[in-house]
Amino acid sequence: MLCLKVPKQEGEKVRNKLLEEDLLFRKGKIESSEDGRFLFLPLKKPPPRRFEESGYELVEKNVEKRETLESDYTLLVDLPEHLKKYLPSSYDIIGDIALIKIPDEVEKYEREIGEAILNIHKNLVTVLKDQGVQGEFRVRDVRHVAGDKKTVTVHREYGAEFEVDVSEVYFSPRLATERWRVVKKVRKKEVLFDMFAGAGPYTVLIGRDAPVEHIYSVDLNPDAVEYLKKNVERNNLEDTVTIYEADARDVAPKIKCDRIIMNLPHSSEKFIHSALEALKDQGTIHYYEIVEESERKERLRGLLERIKRDGFEVRVQEERKVRTYSSTQVQMAYDLEVKKR
Repeated sequence: MLCLKVPKQEGEKVRNKLLEEDLLFRKGKIESSEDGRFLFLPLKKPPPRRFEESGYELVEKNVEKRETLESDYTLLVDLPEHLKKYLPSSYDIIGDIALIKIPDEVEKYEREIGEAILNIHKNLVTVLKDQGVQGEFRVRDVRHVAGDKKTVTVHREYGAEFEVDVSEVYFSPRLATERWRVVKKVRKKEVLFDMFAGAGPYTVLIGRDAPVEHIYSVDLNPDAVEYLKKNVERNNLEDTVTIYEADARDVAPKIKCDRIIMNLPHSSEKFIHSALEALKDQGTIHYYEIVEESERKERLRGLLERIKRDGFEVRVQEERKVRTYSSTQVQMAYDLEVKKR
């Protein structure tokens, strides 16, 4: 089978890219070279030439098939046939912890569900029930289902490491591709303002992999700030990042920046005036919002009008649907080019 040979430290980044472009053969096992320096990623079909131009080698290898796919945990759960339709088809994996939303109809089988997931994923040690986001800081309410009783883990993404307590700090692995998209847009010597930094996924990835001059990272949640500090240190970014435990609106008047990340999708609109206050005469705002899909155009039009009323010209550089949030809502990303009149 055709495989892409990549350095081990770049394996996760390239794997995510192959998944995004539907090139990875997910039924095949990913194997290491004998010296442990390289990974062989099995492919469905030959990749675009740019992968080879990036220095990755295409090789032919015998690839073992996995016995089951990730979603096949459902085959291992012993429950009545009429209830199987209620088994969740997906779940989040953060480090060595799985978080799964379990419907009431199969709640009495939650331990069996957790054990099945641990059986499928040998790298996981804990399964937690995700009972929704709550509280002032919008963190997950979680309960132990199977495996080790813990909530702290280390998550790896595009070569960076994040320590996080999933019960104290909100972290979504589903935004990995979106975060990397933003990293690639950052220009040389820019100053960034991460207004709602959390444990630092945007801050750390940009600090590690973009030619940024400095990052101001802010969060109001004291637990998030503690993990943000740990992750800045873990990734050797102490000289690049200044951290504030504060309301972003109080920090905005103190700084001037070229690019702003506004990833607080339920209430970003409350902070747009402060974002403009922190921006230099021109710059870019990465604005995130969860909206009713039927109201997308109206909401965007209102956002642009607010920016114009504050004395700025604005252009939508890119509009992207990040993910489906509910049956009627979507999370949108808007890259806004803003210039003071």
